[in-house]
Amino acid sequence: MNTAYTPVPVKASIAKNLYVYAMNSPKWTQYYNFMAVQIPREILQLDSFLVGLAGKRTFHAGVLRMEPNTCYNWHVDTDRKVGLNMMLSDDGNSRCLFLDGEPGVVFNTRELKYEPDTYYAFNTQVPHMVLNTTKPRYLFSVEFLEKDRGLTFDELCEDIKGINHGY
Repeated sequence: MNTAYTPVPVKASIAKNLYVYAMNSPKWTQYYNFMAVQIPREILQLDSFLVGLAGKRTFHAGVLRMEPNTCYNWHVDTDRKVGLNMMLSDDGNSRCLFLDGEPGVVFNTRELKYEPDTYYAFNTQVPHMVLNTTKPRYLFSVEFLEKDRGLTFDELCEDIKGINHGY
């Protein structure tokens, strides 16, 4: 299994709702190194996978905007071990890369090529970076809270297996 990211085996039903909400929201605020808008529970509850996940874990979710011609340099997240992400504006203008092996002056990478309407369990403890080019990048992201703040990638993957995916 890929230990950097893995797709959720069900298509998101609210990707367009998330994008429309974010584009029309006047509530963008600074959140870590991004501009962000929090997504209301009423929208999240329209997606059966997120409803199932909310039955197991405590989280909030938002859309993160990355400006054109910017790079979010190599890092591991400091405040979370895992996330759940979905690209909302993938038009080939951004690249998300994970370290694949040992770091060095030259090293191997693994690219996460986001598929439309697909959630990805995202291991924030594997060094990763984002390079964005000509257009704003919009990413839906779930952050686990409270007792689930320390949730690991492996634990989230087990949770995903245990959620009814409609088949």
